[in-house]
Amino acid sequence: MGQFPPAEYSPDAGVVEMFSHIPVALGTKRGLKAFVFAIAMLLGFVATMRAQCPLPDPDAPPKPPSPHAADEALLPENGHLSNTTYTSDYFGFAFDLPIAAQGHLIMLPLMPERQHALLALQFENAKHAGTITITTIEPRLGLEVSTPEQQQQEFNNWAASGSQPGRTRSYPIPDYMVRTTGHFYSSARHKGENYAVLYWTRIKNYNLRILVVSNDQNFLQKSKRAINAAHFYCPQDDGTLTTADGKPVKPDGDLYMGPTVPTSLASAAVKAKPALESIPLGGVSGAVYRNPDLGLQYEFPKGWDVFPAEATDDPPRDAIALREHEFLHACSKTLLRIAQHGASAAEQAARPTITLRALDPSCLVMRIPASVTDKDAVDNVSASLEVLSEFGEIGSDELLSISDHLFMVFHGTIASHASNDELAQRWSQVIYATLHHKVLFVWSLMAPNSADLNAMPTTGITLDGAQSIDLRASLTAKR
Repeated sequence: MGQFPPAEYSPDAGVVEMFSHIPVALGTKRGLKAFVFAIAMLLGFVATMRAQCPLPDPDAPPKPPSPHAADEALLPENGHLSNTTYTSDYFGFAFDLPIAAQGHLIMLPLMPERQHALLALQFENAKHAGTITITTIEPRLGLEVSTPEQQQQEFNNWAASGSQPGRTRSYPIPDYMVRTTGHFYSSARHKGENYAVLYWTRIKNYNLRILVVSNDQNFLQKSKRAINAAHFYCPQDDGTLTTADGKPVKPDGDLYMGPTVPTSLASAAVKAKPALESIPLGGVSGAVYRNPDLGLQYEFPKGWDVFPAEATDDPPRDAIALREHEFLHACSKTLLRIAQHGASAAEQAARPTITLRALDPSCLVMRIPASVTDKDAVDNVSASLEVLSEFGEIGSDELLSISDHLFMVFHGTIASHASNDELAQRWSQVIYATLHHKVLFVWSLMAPNSADLNAMPTTGITLDGAQSIDLRASLTAKR
């Protein structure tokens, strides 16, 4: 395997280091400028030798419409995925998958800022298991790739100044850092039968990493062959790909945005908090919750206690959990929290609860099923909810039509809210969700055990004044 450069390795650092010795070697400003020009010519020659993609022609005729939405910027997560291949539209590479995508796609938590997840697959087979994940890290500040025009202007200014480029100054990024290298570096580590192989390259000055972890030699070898045989293309500004000689490339599969919400979309949502304005809170009168703006009325069990809709608990301290918390609450609103009345302190600590939330699917980048046969979509929603830890762990899901409304049903467990001197317990949970007026209503029913959960009432859901829905009775009749 090839040598894997250290994490801080950067081709631009080598350029700076090389030029830092020029005054000592040449001693005059005139000599410095001449040497800069000579090195620039050499870099240009090397770039021509190594680069696969020509610079864009400003006089070229307009290109056909992009497969991506016209009002959406191309993101690092933009790609195409079929059952057997993955293509990155943003970075311009493609390879055959070592395992089929269907049945092996997994969701990842939200990525930290400046980091992006492109693909994640996992398999388990008896004693063998493996994962393959593709992630990328944005260039450090000041080292972002400029347009060809910006690069040329920066170079002209640099060459004319006769001064050394410093780490805090902007200087042209060599062409070989902008193009693909045409291969991946690699490094392997293992402990016993467990191997971790990291493949690395730099494209558009992003650090691109493919991590393969497995105890299955066949999976490791198939991954190695697939990555070593990766195809590198030329990404265009409109999201299309071409070969080095300009021939259009049509990726296999459907548009794919990665195994979690794209980083820039999550960051924008956390900053804008769209749910605060787009989702009205509604109100409670008697034992009925009403939200006429969303066309919902929910008659909850009589005698249950109503709590403030939004939890008052301190936000998570862990950075990843905090980012997930902020993202969920930026794209959703808790409408109602109720709990079964308990007379004693022990009863109150273990009483079943119901939480009603309204989620904005577009903000959360969820694909909602359109029919009872859309199993892939309901599985995607299930995985999306599970990644957001407030929904607990989901063990199974189903999709049913009730009173002309599609309902998703998720069964699983969730950690109870324990006091400081108690360990959290795993409670039983069932989640009912339906899309109405572009809002996903989610009822989370939680109880200490399955018997208490099955005894909880599920009556009283009315959508746009239609007949009231008893969820459990309707679901039982459908089975």
